[in-house]
Amino acid sequence: MKHKAVFLLILSSSFLFFLPSFVRSESEIILSTGEAKNRLQNVTTNREAFKVKLQEEREERKTKMEQTRETFKEKRDAFKEKMELIKDERKKKLTEKIDGRMSTVNKNQTARMIKALEKLTEHINKLEERVIKTEENSTEVSSIETLIKTAKTAISDALAIVEEQAAKDYVFTITDEKNLGQSIKASYDTLSNDLKKAQESLVKAKEAVITVYKAVLSLEKITPTPTVAKP
Repeated sequence: MKHKAVFLLILSSSFLFFLPSFVRSESEIILSTGEAKNRLQNVTTNREAFKVKLQEEREERKTKMEQTRETFKEKRDAFKEKMELIKDERKKKLTEKIDGRMSTVNKNQTARMIKALEKLTEHINKLEERVIKTEENSTEVSSIETLIKTAKTAISDALAIVEEQAAKDYVFTITDEKNLGQSIKASYDTLSNDLKKAQESLVKAKEAVITVYKAVLSLEKITPTPTVAKP
């Protein structure tokens, strides 16, 4: 009986020896834990760096947008002067109403887009944290990290487009009452096209974040390979 127990012990030891993938040394466990902590620290650092990057870019755009607003202010002053030349009061009031409506539409739409992009930023940060938890289970995540970088770039690019759009003003170019309708239509078409481009940049950012979400979800379903640690 004693010899049989010794034989089984030797056999099990030999089995583990020839299958090293099932064995993790104490140093490997410590290294894995250390790598997880380092990766968590890196994600925290990257997240803060992304936040700072977005803020710095927005500050830079503020200066540019102020200059843009000054240019539009001059055009709007000229527009008000031209409006005084319109004798038909009905046309005058209608033009002012359309002008105000277009400004409101641009303001509301860009505000909505900026809010959506801020939400997408929160989502990508949370997904990055989920990737860390998966990494602690020894799951490969390098491809997802690349997708996260792509999503962050898409968010940053979209935010730039939308904020620049928010600073725009669509002033009608009035020469006389005859061309008033054409001027209004031209400005309206320009606003529609610009908002469409801004919306497309938002959709692109959203799709990039969704791609990350699906990849993370798929990764979390993977069952890590069991390992046997030495006592």
